[in-house]
Amino acid sequence: MQIISLEEKIKPFLKELSIKNIEEILEDYLSTEILFKITQFKNEIESFQKKYNRTFEELKKEYENSEEKFEIYDDLMAWEFAIEGFNYWSKKLEELKKCFSE
Repeated sequence: MQIISLEEKIKPFLKELSIKNIEEILEDYLSTEILFKITQFKNEIESFQKKYNRTFEELKKEYENSEEKFEIYDDLMAWEFAIEGFNYWSKKLEELKKCFSE
């Protein structure tokens, strides 16, 4: 009984699509997913910047020096999460690039 690997079975498809190997597909897929997450976080950050017409740091400083407003607090927490998510996934994209460049 002959066992054919998945890569051997899909070689004709890879060739027709000008894809070198499965690693290229994997790199493209992972990069696309990570870029999607980065874009989502970036859009959220930009939305808050537009809403408040200032940076996160500026609004946080203003909030800390004024009376408590729950809407602003909630937005600051969401904004901070978006910044952390953006930074996290940007770092992961760089790590991924290194994985495939070695």
